[in-house]
Amino acid sequence: MTDKQLARPEFMIDSWDFSSHPAEPIHDAFHTRQNSWFHFQRNIAGLSAWLEQSGIPDPVIDAVLEEDTRPRFDRINDGFLLILRGVNKADGDKPEDMISLRILYFKGNLYSFRRRPVTAVRLIQGLLETQQGPQSLPDFILQLVDEMTNNIELLQDNIEVEMERLEDDERGTTSDRQRALTNLHRRLLRLTRFVRPQLAALDKLAADGPKWFDTEWAQWLLNERDNTHRELENMEMLLEQVWMLREHLHQDLAEKMNRNTYWLSMVAGVFLPISFLTGLFGINIGGMPGVDDSNAFWIFSGALLIIAVIEFLLLRRLRFW
Repeated sequence: MTDKQLARPEFMIDSWDFSSHPAEPIHDAFHTRQNSWFHFQRNIAGLSAWLEQSGIPDPVIDAVLEEDTRPRFDRINDGFLLILRGVNKADGDKPEDMISLRILYFKGNLYSFRRRPVTAVRLIQGLLETQQGPQSLPDFILQLVDEMTNNIELLQDNIEVEMERLEDDERGTTSDRQRALTNLHRRLLRLTRFVRPQLAALDKLAADGPKWFDTEWAQWLLNERDNTHRELENMEMLLEQVWMLREHLHQDLAEKMNRNTYWLSMVAGVFLPISFLTGLFGINIGGMPGVDDSNAFWIFSGALLIIAVIEFLLLRRLRFW
């Protein structure tokens, strides 16, 4: 066997042998390994041919290398395919644009495929390097699901804090809060788009898990599934809060407009007779009273003031405000 055949392929990010505890890194003889985990960068050439050499069927290879996927679970001969979505923690990216991780369990080996780094996988890699990682491949799957769920929960906590800030009527203008609420609504929709099918995938994995792992493992996975379900319920509750707050802001805006319209109508009502009199006395024709009287302007202004006061008192007595 040549050095090139023994060397780690460029598309292989990491590989560990779980036949003993702690797990040992693998540096050669990749195709003959059993009870091992292989982690790949799926967009590098040569991976498909390598998987074929490992005996993985072509339809399964197409499924793990497919570009556009959503969370799902598929049972196959000698194993299963599990596609999950995790929080995107890359700098400059939106966390709710969840990134895909494909997990293939086939003939006792575990294969994972990524395009962008997945935080949960990097955490487990660090634990394995310090000999504190999972003790077996089933434990690896449980810890991976747990870490991905924890990251979703942390993101949701941040959204809840932002939601509480938007619910404070003393912070920001109505238009600013509406724009922030629309952005928050969009983020929640992106999350639920992936978390809901991810919950269904975990349900199916828990149901079929005893075919490959023990019943205790399936129970632990059900616990993780319940955590995901709780996060989904919290997201749905937050979506309801978004709609309630949106209705509150619309009502508040409508009340402000009605109040402003009301006061403008009051002012117009007060000045309507005054405007009529000033318009009447502003006509430039003969016969207008007070034309030859130097005190006529002050008498007329006083009369207008008296009329305005009488109107104000009359409207108040009629309880217009």
